[in-house]
Amino acid sequence: MADDRDLKLENPESKNLTPEKIKEEAEKVETEPILPEKRETAPELRETLAEKEETGTKEQLKTTPPAGLVDIGEAAQAVKEREEKVGKILEAGMEEIYLNLPANKQAEFKAKGEETVREINGLLGKAKVKVEKIISLIKKWLSVIPGVNKFFLEQEAKIKADEIMKLKER
Repeated sequence: MADDRDLKLENPESKNLTPEKIKEEAEKVETEPILPEKRETAPELRETLAEKEETGTKEQLKTTPPAGLVDIGEAAQAVKEREEKVGKILEAGMEEIYLNLPANKQAEFKAKGEETVREINGLLGKAKVKVEKIISLIKKWLSVIPGVNKFFLEQEAKIKADEIMKLKER
């Protein structure tokens, strides 16, 4: 920062300011928060802001995003919650099977299950969901179980896929 003696005042009215006052003013500028009213607004939002001010709902505009915009944090939270729900659906009724697996198969079963949850969650994020793909992923995951009955595989996959599709409908 420049030495106080090196400061040259351009404004003739400010010649009576002392270096201490100048420092105080500079600190105010550096620490002063930018208020929403002082921020530059995008051209599309200026009209919306003007309309909201006219109707007296300026405070509501500050707290809610404009139509069509979603808070990224909220979207990420929703995806995470959906992933947890998918995980719970897949693990429902699998406790006994998991505990009866050998240790190496348990690790493989768990890893494959987590991968399946992520893939299914990705599919649910799309506009058009293919139930056959979800069933296929679940069958592939359940096939890690040694000696599993193919009819059990098919039945469990369909039941779990139906539950997952109910999540999409909500």
